[in-house]
Amino acid sequence: MKYLALLFIVLISGCSSQPLSQQLSEFVIEEAFEKATNTKVSYDGSTCPNVKRACSKGDYHEWYQANGQKACACNK
Repeated sequence: MKYLALLFIVLISGCSSQPLSQQLSEFVIEEAFEKATNTKVSYDGSTCPNVKRACSKGDYHEWYQANGQKACACNK
């Protein structure tokens, strides 16, 4: 499953304004942070309802990023 996410990032990198190395490093840092803190973070507002639904026993938060897009997290 981890490799599927990595493949997805590589495939969409051609449509992005960020270099692949930056996208990959952000992905790796985010995954490591989530595992170390037992937190699920989403920077895509469309996935926040899924994060909220899965966060029945956690502390759910939503916020708006500097670019105006919604983000959310579930701290377990």
